[in-house]
Amino acid sequence: MVCLYGDAGHGKTVALQYALSRLPHRPGSAGSTSVCIRRCPSCAGCSRTPSKLGRRLPRGAGEADLTLVNALRQPRVLVLDEAQRLPGPALEFLRGLWDHPDTDTALVLAGAGSERALRRVPALASRVPTWELVPRLSRREVATVMAACHPLWEDVSEDDVAWVDEHVGHGNFRTWAKLTSHLTAENHGRSRAVVDRRLLERACARLMGPL
Repeated sequence: MVCLYGDAGHGKTVALQYALSRLPHRPGSAGSTSVCIRRCPSCAGCSRTPSKLGRRLPRGAGEADLTLVNALRQPRVLVLDEAQRLPGPALEFLRGLWDHPDTDTALVLAGAGSERALRRVPALASRVPTWELVPRLSRREVATVMAACHPLWEDVSEDDVAWVDEHVGHGNFRTWAKLTSHLTAENHGRSRAVVDRRLLERACARLMGPL
């Protein structure tokens, strides 16, 4: 069981997707299943979310729980993004599933504030062996990370990257991703992307307003 936490926009979901893509495929493994929680569900609603597991859940609560346990017998990774939206009873429900002797599932609870949500359920928090913080990118990390993320940044000077981070980026991966989108649009149709200070200033102004 893992809790992946950090402030909004720091790249938790991207980091998680990359980590999952690096997992070796095991024979008989069902891989990973992601469930994004878009509102605060009830415990019953939580039990219905893993319809992505490929099982049709019956209406009866007991039968639905048994079907869910059977679906989680296979080795897999169950990811619940925006886990901070889960109420206490739903988190207790997940703890019961994870504790069940017949399940063989790794549980990843991710989201900004997910660590605080889990702390409110001590029985669940005490079972989490790994608390993984995704921090803000440091000044030294930004250039390397963005060059690895998108080839557009490979030829941008370190001084220009530092300028963008100081004025707009602030180590927030989501902000850098939006800026990359603007710059990609600006270079659409060109055989080779050209990113200079003038283009960066224009893209930053579009993203954040006048600097």
